[in-house]
Amino acid sequence: MNQVRPPKVSVALIGLLLASVFHATPVLGAILTKQEFSGDFTLVDASPFLENVLPDTSEYSGFVVYAEDGTLNDWELNVSNLDLNLNPGSTNGGDLTRNVNFELDSGSNWNLAVDFGIAFDAPRYTLERTSSSEISLTGEVGRAGTYIYQDSAANITVSSSSTSIPEPTSLLGLFFGVSAIAASKKAGETKA
Repeated sequence: MNQVRPPKVSVALIGLLLASVFHATPVLGAILTKQEFSGDFTLVDASPFLENVLPDTSEYSGFVVYAEDGTLNDWELNVSNLDLNLNPGSTNGGDLTRNVNFELDSGSNWNLAVDFGIAFDAPRYTLERTSSSEISLTGEVGRAGTYIYQDSAANITVSSSSTSIPEPTSLLGLFFGVSAIAASKKAGETKA
């Protein structure tokens, strides 16, 4: 007497069912904020050695890109009349050690310091946003002293973007689905 067996549920079907349970929903990754700024700097203070050497005004532009936790992602500063072009690849015309420090203050204020080493004449630049529309640049040029440029009416544009990454459960569901299909094909080949 033939016994009626219930149909076997294929391993592939179980895998696909698991994959659909752990559906591929992306989760929000890092939210990056980009602040672009430009305007005209005015010299507000300079050491006696630099007073007659530095231009009174200069156009400038740049940007900072950072994550919510204050991690700096990218940056750039160009100051026309100082021939100053700073970015992550800057070496100050030599092979000097460069240290970059970024601090995000409350709100959208920040401080970016670029230090080219401890040699007497190695410069250090500090770019700072201190209010809704104020940007300042402090340059420390070794023995020559310090200068400060300021723009109290800077053009500042803020934009945000986010990166998405797959959830760990999405990857797990995908793994189960692919594994189940592979196991089903292998089981089918063994029977044949």
